Amino acid sequence: MKRVIALVTALALGFTTFSAPHQAAVAKTPRAAKAGKAPNVIVIVADDLGYADISAYGAKRISTPNIDRIGLEGVRFTDGYVSAPVCGPSRAGIQTGRYQGRFGYEYNNGPPQRDVEENLGLPPDELTMGEALGRQGYQTALIGKWHLGSNDAYYPTNRGYQTFVGFLTGDTAYMRLDAPDLHYAPTADVALPRRTPQSQIIEGPARTVVHNEDEYLTDYFGRRAAEYVTRAARSDRPYFLMLTPNAPHTPLMVTRKYYERFPQIADEHARVYAAMISALDDMVGEVLKAVDASGEADNTIVFFLTDNGCASYIPGLCSCEPLRGGKLSHYEGGVRAPMMVRWPAKLKPGQVNREIVSSLDIFPTALAAAGGTLPKDRVYDGVDLTPHLTGEKAGPPHDLLAWRRRPLASIRIGDWKLWKSLDGQYTLLFNLKDDLNETTNLAASRPDKLRELEAAFDRWAKDMQDPRWPSRPPRDQDVCGTPFKLPI
Repeated sequence: MKRVIALVTALALGFTTFSAPHQAAVAKTPRAAKAGKAPNVIVIVADDLGYADISAYGAKRISTPNIDRIGLEGVRFTDGYVSAPVCGPSRAGIQTGRYQGRFGYEYNNGPPQRDVEENLGLPPDELTMGEALGRQGYQTALIGKWHLGSNDAYYPTNRGYQTFVGFLTGDTAYMRLDAPDLHYAPTADVALPRRTPQSQIIEGPARTVVHNEDEYLTDYFGRRAAEYVTRAARSDRPYFLMLTPNAPHTPLMVTRKYYERFPQIADEHARVYAAMISALDDMVGEVLKAVDASGEADNTIVFFLTDNGCASYIPGLCSCEPLRGGKLSHYEGGVRAPMMVRWPAKLKPGQVNREIVSSLDIFPTALAAAGGTLPKDRVYDGVDLTPHLTGEKAGPPHDLLAWRRRPLASIRIGDWKLWKSLDGQYTLLFNLKDDLNETTNLAASRPDKLRELEAAFDRWAKDMQDPRWPSRPPRDQDVCGTPFKLPI
């Protein structure tokens, strides 16, 4: 993968972090899950992790055995998608199981000052996974990045998460810049990576600052998550943990322990990025170890995915193979995600699923497993994947998936994908079966397919709301050799 040491124009993205209460040590003797207890649910969402950035999806220089384990012991999806190619809207979709366009969450709600002053965030009348599973009697926790609003109405403990440890904006420093074993690779989208009042690591309703920047943040989130699993597993009630580390999002910061694993990578930015992914993998391993030690591994559903593609606006980090593009773009590299699920009690290990699935499916899948039903007062776009994965239900889970961040619009139906600019600047039509890298535009040669997908998108878009707030100024970005103007 060609690496280029270059900097790009600024992108101030809002970030969120949470912190969970400290918990006791891992139980020494694994216990069997309590009879009749609903399954525990863990959802791990990485940040700006590219499709091919883990070894299960073809990474050549980075080994991620702990993340890979989830797919090896469960199901690995080849065609898993997120609902937006940028953090906040994607997370809004994951939290609600609904296209975020249904409630106008089309663009990021940052930067932090706008977020607070204009009171932007996930609408209070939207039901989160934490609220839905809490109603089923679950213990609920969110550890990591929130990015769905900083004011009290949006705060995680007011949105169904009984335990919260993390930050509220789009990014934050991993540790103090003068830490003796820190390696930092500057990028133009981040000034000096220092904590602000909005990006502190806080805990609970009191917003107590809990992380002094001496411990590497990915390690900290892993430790707090493992402690939570250990404590929550002792209860007669099942638990739901949403674990959302900010790795490998900028700022590019990592400790020597991880940096020294990649002496073969000459480019400093690429090396730090790879090391951050290795730290992420260790974090996942620590959580899985706690699940195993609890004796409830068979009765614990573990999802892993990313919120969007690799940050391709930072030269040198991302590849144009096997998927073109990355974060912000509607190419496959922006919206197709590494996605896996493990549930030993229900799902046969080692499955590779090639159907089109979505991050929106996590909410309905978890709620159905918990014995709940989706509310009837709103439309849900995600589906319960379990019967599709056990063979109880045949056929694809989705007829189509669609995306809109105006002026960008795209839709996938079967092997066909349309990406167009609603202001008429371009229309791109691809057959993903024959052209996964989206290099051959068939819009002129297949007007029949173009009309079919355009009509389907228009029908879909009629159910979406106008954006609740505008995009920040769009970014001029070279995407694998093609210039685009991409909203944030």
